[in-house]
Amino acid sequence: MLGGDVEQKGSLVDDEKTRFDFSHDKPLQPDELRKIEELVNIQIIRDQPVTSLTMPLAEAKKIQGLRAVFGEKYPDPVRVVMIGAESPEHATLDDSVEFCGGTHIPRSGAIGYFRILNQEGVAKGVRRITATTGRQSLAVLQKMTTVVDALSSKFNCRAEEVPARIDALQDEIKKLQKQIQKDAAGDLNSAGDKLAEAAIVIGSSKLIVGEVPGSPVEQLRGQVDRLRQKVGSSLIIFGWKQEDGTGGFLAGVSDDLIKKGIKAGDLVKPVAEVAGGKGGGPPNLATAGCKDMTKMAEALKKALELGQQALNR
Repeated sequence: MLGGDVEQKGSLVDDEKTRFDFSHDKPLQPDELRKIEELVNIQIIRDQPVTSLTMPLAEAKKIQGLRAVFGEKYPDPVRVVMIGAESPEHATLDDSVEFCGGTHIPRSGAIGYFRILNQEGVAKGVRRITATTGRQSLAVLQKMTTVVDALSSKFNCRAEEVPARIDALQDEIKKLQKQIQKDAAGDLNSAGDKLAEAAIVIGSSKLIVGEVPGSPVEQLRGQVDRLRQKVGSSLIIFGWKQEDGTGGFLAGVSDDLIKKGIKAGDLVKPVAEVAGGKGGGPPNLATAGCKDMTKMAEALKKALELGQQALNR
């Protein structure tokens, strides 16, 4: 029977080799959904008779394979609808038997094709499957066929080869992304090293300020850590611009300078304000945004002034 959240003892069984466990909250896998579709469509193709009768509730509850909708209160007597069995005494666990007050088709074959659309968890240990039948299933299949045909044409391959082509493209994208990250890391290292070579030496510390290539924040933080390990006592302030028009600032302070009262957050905040941004963070590493990219150079000039003042104190 279709429709509603169904309470049924045991698992859905077609034969000794087919069993679905609904006792967990995990989504059913695609192959499990397809198997459920197959089981339902087999019953539809059998074109079994649909029988309904009204009988005492207590007697109806004894019918084998009975299913009841969760939380539903049933009248006495109750209407029973069976697919396959023509009488209660002939009902088995393989038949569909439920309490239902609605109308039904005369035979299962009238349902047409059964197609699962999606699934969702509705309670602990309970999953709901949404499916279509009849003309709606035909519309769904036609839509899916149109998509597959378009992909086949685009990839110049047979329909069954589309998944493999997509997998190959995804693998290629991953390889390219790794190469781009590798190249970006190389550019970032090169830019960081050049800024370190041009660092201003104040006492025993180095002031490193400048713009670096736009990169993920984690890579920029890693660059600050790399330079601090490389040059030792240092105050580092980076500015960067991303391809999407965003950008920001990053300030890093070595431990010895933190002990002297120099804090990354106190430096990056006024620098970002020059370009309309704001931010902060812990004493050793702080970040801030940059709203006005045209003021990046002006903001880094401010960073140079603040850095010199901090190290000359």
